[in-house]
Amino acid sequence: MNAAAHKLFGVPSEAPCQGADYQHFLEPYIRADPQQSHASPEQWLMNLVLNKEAASSVPEDAIVLHLPFGREVAVTRWNVPIDEAQKHLMGTAYTFHNLTNCHQRALHLQRVHEAILTFSTAIGRIPEQLDLPWPEETLLAPPVVFVAQQLVDIIRYVLSCRRVSLLAKCPSAEYLYFVAGSGISPEQELLIREKEWKRVSLLEVVDETARARLNANQVEILTSDHLPLRPVHPREGDVENLLMVPMFLQRQLAGILIVVRAADEGAYLPEDVALVKAVAAQARLIIEGLCCLHAQVETQTRARVLCEVQHLSNDFLTLASHELRTPLTGIMGNLQLAQRRLEALKYQINVQTEHVSEHVACTQQPLDSAAKSASLLQCMINDLIDDARIQTNQLALSLTPCDLLTLLKAAVARQQHAAPEHAIVWKEQPAEQSVPIFADEQRIIRVLTTYLSNAYRSSPGTQPVTVALTVENAVARVSVYDEGPGIPADEQAHLWDRFYHSKWSTVQNELDLSFGLALYLCRVLIEQHQGSVGMQSAPGEGTTFWLTLPLAK
Repeated sequence: MNAAAHKLFGVPSEAPCQGADYQHFLEPYIRADPQQSHASPEQWLMNLVLNKEAASSVPEDAIVLHLPFGREVAVTRWNVPIDEAQKHLMGTAYTFHNLTNCHQRALHLQRVHEAILTFSTAIGRIPEQLDLPWPEETLLAPPVVFVAQQLVDIIRYVLSCRRVSLLAKCPSAEYLYFVAGSGISPEQELLIREKEWKRVSLLEVVDETARARLNANQVEILTSDHLPLRPVHPREGDVENLLMVPMFLQRQLAGILIVVRAADEGAYLPEDVALVKAVAAQARLIIEGLCCLHAQVETQTRARVLCEVQHLSNDFLTLASHELRTPLTGIMGNLQLAQRRLEALKYQINVQTEHVSEHVACTQQPLDSAAKSASLLQCMINDLIDDARIQTNQLALSLTPCDLLTLLKAAVARQQHAAPEHAIVWKEQPAEQSVPIFADEQRIIRVLTTYLSNAYRSSPGTQPVTVALTVENAVARVSVYDEGPGIPADEQAHLWDRFYHSKWSTVQNELDLSFGLALYLCRVLIEQHQGSVGMQSAPGEGTTFWLTLPLAK
């Protein structure tokens, strides 16, 4: 063991370890993680950093080491066989690469992503809660509690804080009630709801100064040692920072959003406060919309208010999607830096042995794969943001004169570069040298890329994908045909719907990471260009996706 290994495993020297079985030595450091057993099946964000599909000449796996003094370190482990001159196996060398920071960042991204999807699903299920009894305290109404739970989860995941709670204030008194919490155990929640916090007044939680600031709709930041009563008691000697954001309904203090962070995690930054205030404002608008929806009897009025609630939730989705970009920028920047350093290293060792160059090439392959995963994540975030803009009528196109034939050739070249083993055949091209259209170039290329990538995934590896571009009656038509198994008729009518996941594609292809938005966005973007989309397919006869765009006058 070298000095870095001594430090990693917390051993003073290798002497106590010599002669010990390797698996027995490592066993105390690797124990079952309870969070892993409840992990989401969508591990694409974790694979962005811990890529288990990286092509390598040696086996690789990712593990979390539980070290002395409560430390946890995420590492990748390589097992390298050691041969003697006669190629007889002498033993195995194990190398560990620290990925803790990247691991935590990817885990944070995955949790935020899952919270956003949960929130979107929850908004769609609000009507199920509307017929339940509506109490005097608006924040305790079942549909409000249902939405509030998703909101506190998202705040906690985005800010990586310990706990987030929403407390309701009785309109006729100073009493507080627990509404929803994230990071709170079921036992703690039971104590808050039924025992310690039953009919607790606001003045028992904060002093008169803080109460006056909250009633004046001002944010209050306190430390736990200045509070007479806490919803959840920290460990002895553990100081926490609390961010309290008031929530007003009908110009009265109706609740308090409390964000809790350990003191050693630093103070709340202005952008943290701005984010929580924005979420509180969105929650207030959603709750007011729910109140109006509950008060109305006519079906038409209910549908209109529910549409407004959906509109507000999409605004929040835009906010959360932007938050995803901040850690993604750091991941992509580090990947690019590592790739540049590897290129420099390859240049320096070019005159050395071929064996060293092979090891550098093996190191570069996982980085290239991770960079592709980061690019995929960036496309997914762009889809989320574009969808939110479409739902709020805020999508702006940058329309310029361009050539559709050039755009299609660029999309085809990009796909062929990404998968050179898959052939693309041109069936028809217009006689003209160009096909002028008035369009947003990047978004048209995005639609064409979606068509081509779908055809790649559906077509058998030995069969080509066929592309055609025709012009007739001042309309350009692009079609992409694959020789795959086709799409069942009962699914064809729903392929262009928002959030629709095809059961057929789930069986036939890899995990769909488009949120069910890819073809929906294609349809909307082409219609925004005054064009149309469509498809023809039959089981066993392949599939053709097509689009039309008007020629520029």
